[in-house]
Amino acid sequence: MSNLENKLKKIINSFNNIDRNLAYEDIKKLSIKYHKNIKVLSVLSQIAQKIGDVDTTINTLKRILLIDNNNIECLSKIYKLFLTKSLLDESLANINLILRLDKDHYEAKRDKAYIYFLKNSFDSAKEYIDDISKLKEDDFFGYNIKGLIYLKNNNFHEAKNYFEQAIKINNKYIDSYNNLGVCLLELEKLDEAYTVFKNAHKIHPNNTKTLINLGNILSLQDNILEAIKIYNKALLLDPKNQEILSNIAICYCRENKEKEAKVYYDKAIKINPFDYKLKYAYCTLQLKLNNFSNSWDLFDSRLLIEKNRVKLNNLEFVKDNLFENLKVNPKNKLLILREQGIGEEILFSTVYKDIIDNFKNVKIETDKRLLSVFSRSFQNDIFVEDGYYSKDSKISEFDNVIYAGSMVQFFRKRKTDFNNSNYLLARKDIVDKYKEKLSNSKKRLKVGISWKSIINIYGNLKSLSIKDFEPLFTNDRLIINLQYGNIENDKRYLSSQKKYLKIFNDLDLFNDIESCMGLLKNLDLFITVSNSTAHFAGALGVPTILICPKKSSTYYYWNTSSGSSIWYKNIKVLGIEDSISNTIKKINSIVEKNNEFNFSN
Repeated sequence: MSNLENKLKKIINSFNNIDRNLAYEDIKKLSIKYHKNIKVLSVLSQIAQKIGDVDTTINTLKRILLIDNNNIECLSKIYKLFLTKSLLDESLANINLILRLDKDHYEAKRDKAYIYFLKNSFDSAKEYIDDISKLKEDDFFGYNIKGLIYLKNNNFHEAKNYFEQAIKINNKYIDSYNNLGVCLLELEKLDEAYTVFKNAHKIHPNNTKTLINLGNILSLQDNILEAIKIYNKALLLDPKNQEILSNIAICYCRENKEKEAKVYYDKAIKINPFDYKLKYAYCTLQLKLNNFSNSWDLFDSRLLIEKNRVKLNNLEFVKDNLFENLKVNPKNKLLILREQGIGEEILFSTVYKDIIDNFKNVKIETDKRLLSVFSRSFQNDIFVEDGYYSKDSKISEFDNVIYAGSMVQFFRKRKTDFNNSNYLLARKDIVDKYKEKLSNSKKRLKVGISWKSIINIYGNLKSLSIKDFEPLFTNDRLIINLQYGNIENDKRYLSSQKKYLKIFNDLDLFNDIESCMGLLKNLDLFITVSNSTAHFAGALGVPTILICPKKSSTYYYWNTSSGSSIWYKNIKVLGIEDSISNTIKKINSIVEKNNEFNFSN
């Protein structure tokens, strides 16, 4: 054995059994003398890594690469160290060097996908993870990464399968449980998600992420007080965790507890001024409390929430003007953009008359299904199809480009500004057509029903079952379908119960807005959950009872505390306090006591 090998052996023995720090100093001195000896540098890099000196480890590995620039093992160690320091570009550069030497290097390809995931380049991440023809059977981390990438690409069912596979390989790896639970949450399987998070909690009771996830489920299930207790447990572990503070604030917002919400809101926003979800939640609390002076300054936050941003095709054109809308000059040439959903487009159209009266040079983009509705109702030809200007160079013709909801602040500064007039007009010929079709039912109360929200985030939280509506079917009422989407299973159930639901099979309730409005105008009463048809009924002045199943899915325009909506005077709002069956009994009582429904607030 050579003298150098003896010295290395003594240093390693000293490090393992005698004095780690002294051994570290000795190997550093030896590396100066043998600065081109790979064995010495390898021992130095290993000891430095065990000591926790990441910078020395990286620099030593770089010295090895100067001697052997094709050392894949060394490149692999470097990129993983860069990854631990969140130096993603540096890590990626070393991965690319590995892949030039070995294009099929498994870990390098997998971790390249992971880095793109961390950089929020989800399409690129998916491209690289899919480039691995088959993940290794024992690579739970690889399955977890692939699941995360598929989750961010909204491939929820595929993501679920990968997380489940990762758990099968390693049932103690807590990240896979948390990720699976989040995936189930996106699939609106709240009970299953809760079970998964509870399993994660058993593995590691003090994992902050698991506690946050448990709190999130409880909050969505309206178990607000229990959610706050869980969040507070997490807060003891991590007192300055902005996400926890934000979630507690949102819980208090859902409970309409302004003072408590403000305490946690202020703490969370101080840590992260760009928490747009929290800003919007706090804004909607102020709107529900009719504190408009404290609301509108935060209202544009809705546009910057991650889930909303991806749905706003034209955000790039207006993002620089967000939070600056008060500078709009009435003489300017103004382009109004539609919001993400047709329901909110109807809601915000309540100020279109005000806009037309105050801005003489304005164009309003709208969903093509609403062009004729708006042009007729507001007696103006300023309406154009969505994208007519905003997806073309013609957008440069305008001085200001603003989303419709951001215009509300100009005209709704106090409760009395909500005049609640029936501002949409249905086509008379279509109204008359359905009047004729329903003429044989003159003596029966014509009640429309809609029980599902389909296209919104967490739509199931706002939805009920047709079974819940079953007690409404009585002989003195004609129950008419206003539920868009696939209702085949619902129809079969009603048929099995010998309940008759009047369905106009030739009516496309989702796309044929004109006919939907014509049918709504023939109703004595409309009973619904929160969906786009509820907004049409409100704007048309149709007497409506709106059911809000969950606090977590109750929007600022439905006030369960007052049982009303300042946006639509003809809508009565009912939250489910104890059970849906009792709520339906309450609705039955309202229907039986009223011949003419007047829900004006």
